[in-house]
Amino acid sequence: MNYEIEIQSIVADNQRATRMLQEEYEEMRQRLTRNGAELVAAMEEAEERIRVEVEEHERLAAEEREQREAIARSIAARKSKGVVTPIDGDDDPESEYYRRKSWLI
Repeated sequence: MNYEIEIQSIVADNQRATRMLQEEYEEMRQRLTRNGAELVAAMEEAEERIRVEVEEHERLAAEEREQREAIARSIAARKSKGVVTPIDGDDDPESEYYRRKSWLI
């Protein structure tokens, strides 16, 4: 029996198996890289969609809050027994004239 030929055969088989494993490893690494890039793109798209939805929700909530506050001010003005006070009454120099108790001069 020739041990040299047998050893060369074993080495060749080992090298072939190593090459196959390296090719498989490289293919898996490339596939993982592609999948990772796709996953990152999908996550970025989802984050953008969520950001837009949150902004829209916040805008609608702000509009709703403004409407509720306007309604509350309107109701408060009606309940104030007909006395309407201008918002800028303190800054208006003529407001004292309109707020006097007696119109008799």
